[in-house]
Amino acid sequence: MKTDSYLILKVNGLEAYIRKDSLSMLKQVDGIVFDCDGVLVDIRDSYNKAIKKTVAYILEALLGMKIQENLVSDEIIFLFRKTGGFNNDWDTVYGILMFILSNLPSNIRKIFMQQIQKIDLKQEPSKRLSSTRKAIEKELSNDTLTNAFFNDVIRNLKMFARSLDASGIVSVDKNLLKKEGSNKDFTVFYNILKEFLHPQAKVGISVIATIFEEFFQGAKLFNRTFGIQPCLNLDTGMIENEKLIIIPEVLDKLIFLFGKNRLGIASGSRIEPAKYVLRDLITKFYPDASVFLETTEEAECRLSQDKGVSINLKKPEPFSLLKAAEGFKEYNCILYVGDSIEDALMAKKASDASRNFVFAGVYQHSSLANLVRDSFLEFGCDMVIPSVNDLPYIIKSIRRGKFCE
Repeated sequence: MKTDSYLILKVNGLEAYIRKDSLSMLKQVDGIVFDCDGVLVDIRDSYNKAIKKTVAYILEALLGMKIQENLVSDEIIFLFRKTGGFNNDWDTVYGILMFILSNLPSNIRKIFMQQIQKIDLKQEPSKRLSSTRKAIEKELSNDTLTNAFFNDVIRNLKMFARSLDASGIVSVDKNLLKKEGSNKDFTVFYNILKEFLHPQAKVGISVIATIFEEFFQGAKLFNRTFGIQPCLNLDTGMIENEKLIIIPEVLDKLIFLFGKNRLGIASGSRIEPAKYVLRDLITKFYPDASVFLETTEEAECRLSQDKGVSINLKKPEPFSLLKAAEGFKEYNCILYVGDSIEDALMAKKASDASRNFVFAGVYQHSSLANLVRDSFLEFGCDMVIPSVNDLPYIIKSIRRGKFCE
């Protein structure tokens, strides 16, 4: 890990890294925009567990056998996110499922394809899965796939994740189809599977999105967010495991340093889950400079209709950050605080567009903190800091020039 280009600041026993050639821009910062999940809120026991549970549940339905929820490790999820193309956890679930199912023995793929073609794809997701499970259980026994198969496929999944890039599920499809070359049977299988899962469709249509959000949000919040009655999870969701990272007094210190209405949010999550966890603290963020997924989706829909082609504005595209910055009206430099490479890429794209953005990557509250820290340093982020709660001290140190090397 090379840190020659960084100044190092000790913060509560951990290191904060500040790029030497970013100091002049960092001193000009007069507004901060935060990612929500992983920055303001600790999601280690929510999103990752929802990914694992969703993968296991869908695999159980499609293979007709019991799947352990710990089949997918935090390391694998990290490797997907490290590419910069998997900020949306639906996409991570898709990549994992498509790889595992694409590696099924050809005879099982054939049985699976025959049964799935009999399913009415207009059924709502839970019924689609239930129908598939009943059909598959008649054809496959519980011991069809051995532990050795799953051990091999998970080991290979790690290598596969390292081959992906910031295009996300596009790179999943490209790499898996390329591996099979001109195998027409595989291409047919792959397309049928993709149509069944509806990876990019909305909740209520997409198997992946619907199952994930039911497990993550729980019955009441799921209904409030999407206006749909849940079918699988009638209890609480994994969002209940989330805890606040941000300390209220820290927000007050940042407001004192930058002034009122100088804190915003640019998040890939929806507003209802954010409000549910942040509660009254959300009022400390300037509404005009706060952008959630609903705003991004509305803009995508409008532009797609105008241009006649599908438009993607989600991270790492800079739409939400640029939109949040507009809320400040006038600014010299905006600091964006995120917890993933996708956040870093978004800040870079925003900076390429206007040169008025710098990025701080936080690492302390990640499941694999050291790997996250090192990936930020490898990327060359302007700042790599332990926690959002360290910002007041770090900003004061930057302004005063107090560092150790």
